[in-house]
Amino acid sequence: MRFHAVQTNPIWEQPIENRAAIAQTIAVLAPERDDFLVLPELCETGFTMNSALAANDDSVAWWSNLALIHRVWLQCGIARRQANGEIANTATIFDPSGNEVGHYCKTFLFTQSGEQHAYCRGSGPKVFDCGGIRIAPMICYDLRFPELWRHAGLEGAEVFTLGACWPAARLAQKHSLITARALENQAWVVAVNRTGDEPKTSYAGGSTIVDFVGITHGVCGNEVGTLTHSIDIDALRTFRESSNTLSDIQPRFLGR
Repeated sequence: MRFHAVQTNPIWEQPIENRAAIAQTIAVLAPERDDFLVLPELCETGFTMNSALAANDDSVAWWSNLALIHRVWLQCGIARRQANGEIANTATIFDPSGNEVGHYCKTFLFTQSGEQHAYCRGSGPKVFDCGGIRIAPMICYDLRFPELWRHAGLEGAEVFTLGACWPAARLAQKHSLITARALENQAWVVAVNRTGDEPKTSYAGGSTIVDFVGITHGVCGNEVGTLTHSIDIDALRTFRESSNTLSDIQPRFLGR
């Protein structure tokens, strides 16, 4: 399966303009049928703490239609109101028919920005079957907590898809952490970050794809753009059969 990291520069709190820019970027990319596209965290608005503004009632329908138009797997970072009325920072996945596969709610909220006051906390990782590949979406600050990734790995994750609003000042740390998560879990990591500026933060992109032995397969610069790589999932499975450190995990050290 071909994966595309779609690096964007959201206009602050302007979902309509941002959707138009995203649609144009994907049209230029011209993905093939059944490709998998990953977009950044809160890509409709930027990393706003105005969660009520970010949670657009028509977001799911709009992204569903975009997946259907291009006949692709699509993971977008959007705010969504949950059944209990709270709003979650989510990674939502659609299949090439526009059906929602499911959504993951960000587990580790960035307390330094007050995210815990604007969004509800997720309950842990989710792993989805996407065209026969086990995908575990993650969001930004989740990257710093290896225990979350380990639990997803134990649930069979083969590719981690990370959407982020990761500040430029800590860009080098991001790549080190991505490589570590890939190596620890013997899995691919497709990590897409935003670029550009917000009122309080600057971003520098650096979206990247790293394989299960820690090799980097491209890094975006700080401009809007895309990064594409074909993942041979059979090669990953063969590698795991011959050198499966995952079988030596001792779950008792992970807590409940």
